[in-house]
Amino acid sequence: MQVDDFGELTIGSGAIKNYARMPYTMWFALAEFIDNSTQSRLNYPELVDEALKLEGNPLTVEIEYNVTRRELTVTDNSIGMSKDDLIAALKIAQPTKDSKGRSKYGMGMKTAACWIGNKWKIETAELTGGEEWTADIDVDRIAAGDNKIPLTVKGVSQDEHYTKITITDLNRNLQSRTDETIKAYLSSIYRFDLQAGRLKIIYRGEEIQAPPEDNFDVDMDGKPMKLPFEHSIGGKKVKGFVGVLKQGAGGRKFAGFSLYQNQRQIKGFPTAWKPSNIFGGINDEGANNLVSQRLIGILELDPAFHVSHTKDAVLYTGNEEEDLEDYLFDLTKDYREFASRRRGGDRDPIKREKFREMVADLKSEFVNDELKDVINTSVLPPLETILANNAKQVEGVLDEEKVASWQITADLRVDIWIQDKSENDPYVVSYAGAGKGTIHIIINRIHPYYTARPTVEAIYECIRQYIYDAVAEYRVGQMIKVTPDSVRRMKDSLLRADANRIENIDAPGSAGNAGSGLDQA
Repeated sequence: MQVDDFGELTIGSGAIKNYARMPYTMWFALAEFIDNSTQSRLNYPELVDEALKLEGNPLTVEIEYNVTRRELTVTDNSIGMSKDDLIAALKIAQPTKDSKGRSKYGMGMKTAACWIGNKWKIETAELTGGEEWTADIDVDRIAAGDNKIPLTVKGVSQDEHYTKITITDLNRNLQSRTDETIKAYLSSIYRFDLQAGRLKIIYRGEEIQAPPEDNFDVDMDGKPMKLPFEHSIGGKKVKGFVGVLKQGAGGRKFAGFSLYQNQRQIKGFPTAWKPSNIFGGINDEGANNLVSQRLIGILELDPAFHVSHTKDAVLYTGNEEEDLEDYLFDLTKDYREFASRRRGGDRDPIKREKFREMVADLKSEFVNDELKDVINTSVLPPLETILANNAKQVEGVLDEEKVASWQITADLRVDIWIQDKSENDPYVVSYAGAGKGTIHIIINRIHPYYTARPTVEAIYECIRQYIYDAVAEYRVGQMIKVTPDSVRRMKDSLLRADANRIENIDAPGSAGNAGSGLDQA
């Protein structure tokens, strides 16, 4: 077949309007501007670092939003751009010589700016250049076929170096209710830069802090449950660590695997990657079990892995995703068991010697003059007085002090209240409500025992035991005369039920839905 002529695949200038409909979120759109700033430093580290060191400033990106003018500005103090650099940067999907790492597609800044607004202006001065170049972009004018962008120049000091992007005629606003979400995402996306002090991000006048250090659980020898690893998937390296968060330090939005490339988060907090073969469930959130609340990991992906041009998803090829899931499934086996507190078999969670040490540490709490005096001298008021005082305390609770109401069975409801009235009040009051089958549990949060708990985990267990005791005492009171032995027997049954529940969560074929709120980390 003879070729007589050639056609040409072209993209009309009207396509630029479609960028406003791209599947961005505000935090990932803002991240595109930060990527350009940080990549510029990565491209010219010695030049930028020397300039910043002389000025005594870190690399800084400031994001401001003027509500009245509906104007968004993003300013950095990186190396800036020359005229030629600016012209090259305005070409969509044409990577420049500096397009690599976090800015390898040559699209991010342009697509993000179009997504946010229809008019934007770039003002930039290159270090030692002595000129500020300005480009004014009108998306509607370009979409109508006029793709010439006017450039203007003015003289500035050769010490100046910056880029400022101003976006107006906005397609979407920065809502104050999403500020915390935006800050949390940007903190997580630039975890490595912020933790190393390489970057400062100022969002609407507030500096975004690095994510807090992960609070790992420890094994029976006191060693943190954190396991570094390095592996290869299809010839591409994956490295990082997996770990188990302490009880009380986790939660479904904190757990999961965060995926990074070029030390920039692609997917992670608070919607981390949760493969179903590891975290259970039928969606990206994983099952509502302890593994989905406490198992975490940081995975640094080889630059050879493909990511979406919006840089919010990894685009696996072939069997890469399945192979990575299988590797992590095997790697995290022991950690999943630890996180879910498996019971059964001959596994002894605490070795006898360690148990002996723990009990020995408790001796000072029970063998002391203060406890001896209480045991020898305490006099209880009449039962009628105790019950009357309990009833009075229940009557005095406020609606805002109620923190939970659980319908445990068809004929048993538990209402839980937290009070901060007096350290002299009882540590907990358990009182049958006026309605049949209702228990009021009032926890005194400023009782000396409660306030002396040293950690969140200790407070969690304290509250947990208060609730178990109240349910056991109430149920025994319905059945027989209440005695210490009968209450302990009932509580034993309740604790065994909790152990069985945790086992069932991880049983093959289980949907992994935790029923009671008592297990929430």
